[in-house]
Amino acid sequence: QSANTVTEVFRNNAEPAAAQRKLTERLANFAFAIQALAEKVDAQSGWTYMGIDLSPAPLKDVSIGEAIENLTSRPFGAVGTLTAAAAITAAIKNVGVKQVGYTGLMLPVLEDARLAKRWSEGRITIDALLAYSAVCGTGLDTVPLPGDTTLNELTRIIGDMASLAVKWHKPLSARLLPVAGKLSGQQTEFDDPFLVNATIQPLSGEPKP
Repeated sequence: QSANTVTEVFRNNAEPAAAQRKLTERLANFAFAIQALAEKVDAQSGWTYMGIDLSPAPLKDVSIGEAIENLTSRPFGAVGTLTAAAAITAAIKNVGVKQVGYTGLMLPVLEDARLAKRWSEGRITIDALLAYSAVCGTGLDTVPLPGDTTLNELTRIIGDMASLAVKWHKPLSARLLPVAGKLSGQQTEFDDPFLVNATIQPLSGEPKP
């Protein structure tokens, strides 16, 4: 849960390569300290230490979208967003601790307040999220869809994601949220402490209401 660390590092480093190196250093400082403690427990208890998941998962106002905007100095979805996503992914992979689990960049639209805001503004699309998935493992995460989205349309969305996963030989996941009774242009009304409500957008290629 280190999205706040990425935000801090990117606030003070505007050049992607330098920001990537600094982020690796900062994450390594925390990760090696945790690993040292875990290895002690391993030795004393007989439990096996398998590694750390370094994913900088966001939590509503602790936003990975804000972190990326700090680096690009532009709203999430603008030019430079993919480069920032690639920098975060590379920084995580370069931390020299044992890594397990997902260990990658997550872009959950409705679990990140800044991402939800940019989605509502129409700055993020399904196609854009798939493009970012080429340099990280985000897939399509908590994406709100119109309630009248058809089974055929869902099949095509997942098919696009599957094509990308096969091309790059990596698993991608889809958490698609068709909202019953809601159309594009309307607001979601989730009552969940982990979700941020947002304006539902039309599917990629469809006209806006």
